[in-house]
Amino acid sequence: MVMKLNRILAVVCVLGIAQFSFAQKLVEVGAKGGLNYSNLNMSNDGRLYSTYYHAGVGYHVGGYALIQFKKIFIQPELLYSNQNQYFTTPYYSNLKTTLNYINIPVLFKYYPTGSLNIYAGPQLGILANSTGDLNQIQNGFITGPPVTNQNLNSYLKSTDFSVVFGAGINLPANLNLSIRYTIGIVDINKNSGGANFSNGLEPSFSTAYTRNQVFQASIGYALRKFGK
Repeated sequence: MVMKLNRILAVVCVLGIAQFSFAQKLVEVGAKGGLNYSNLNMSNDGRLYSTYYHAGVGYHVGGYALIQFKKIFIQPELLYSNQNQYFTTPYYSNLKTTLNYINIPVLFKYYPTGSLNIYAGPQLGILANSTGDLNQIQNGFITGPPVTNQNLNSYLKSTDFSVVFGAGINLPANLNLSIRYTIGIVDINKNSGGANFSNGLEPSFSTAYTRNQVFQASIGYALRKFGK
């Protein structure tokens, strides 16, 4: 946990230094939040046997800065993101996997006309915590009831990398709306490709190649605007 906090602080410091260095081009700083519609994009090979997966609703909250470079804007953000997935096995339904990340997207934003904008960029995700329902597996088959609400950190990699695509619009009263799609580009499963689970308990993603995928709808508020 201390290591994760150190990573977060290091990234925040880097962002702070960057903001200070380009302060003369800082356009605004603000807060934002909204809803997630998330799922885990898993390879067919390695999934739990005869299991159906469903996207879940979560939330995100955090802040952003907007920096101008001629006609291009750069928007770094710091977000806490709650990402859920539901799944149904042959004998049990409404099981859940929850991953909570500290996400740090750095977005390149362009205004093609008026207040309408489009953007894209990379995102670093730092796993804050995770919980889920574990399944009792023997010889590839579910042999007993799930063990619910267990810590999944030992099954997951501590960092995630994604690509973000989205669009937004600025509104009166310092408000802004945006939608985006975030697709993970790295495998977050420590046990993908095959593993021997010593306790016989497996998470929803089992040994599948696993990536995050999230749709987000956000509302933001510019806490302070600066002269362009």
